[in-house]
Amino acid sequence: MAARIIGIGQAMAGDDGAGIAVVRHLREMSSDAGVEVMEIAEPSALVPLLTDGASPVVLIDAMVDGGEPGRILHVRFGAGEHRSPLLSSHGLGVLQAIDLAMTLNPDDFAQRVEIVAITIARPAAYGTGLSPEVAQAVDRAAIEALRLAGT
Repeated sequence: MAARIIGIGQAMAGDDGAGIAVVRHLREMSSDAGVEVMEIAEPSALVPLLTDGASPVVLIDAMVDGGEPGRILHVRFGAGEHRSPLLSSHGLGVLQAIDLAMTLNPDDFAQRVEIVAITIARPAAYGTGLSPEVAQAVDRAAIEALRLAGT
């Protein structure tokens, strides 16, 4: 199956919508070179999308890390690599959803999963639109996602 790029977040949640903004930017770029581009609001929706044969799978999400907003970070996962404590199937974060998918379907887990994160400040309020720093990172994150997807 072809590569897949998944934007994670909520457009109505300010900078938390960075992943959604990136996949919408990819659609505007008309980048359909054999890559499935989709958006999800809840990380638990990742579980079936990581175990259905797509590879590589590139996840794009916002991340609070205490640094300057608008930086692009990259994390790579391979089959069998668990990086977070598996707590519950309710209220999952992205890392827990990856671990759950690996635990439930180790033989079908994507051969390669990449995370492209745009750093954001801790959200203070919900609202539409991205901060200027995060908005400037959208194009760079889209280009990185396409590179990682192999296009």
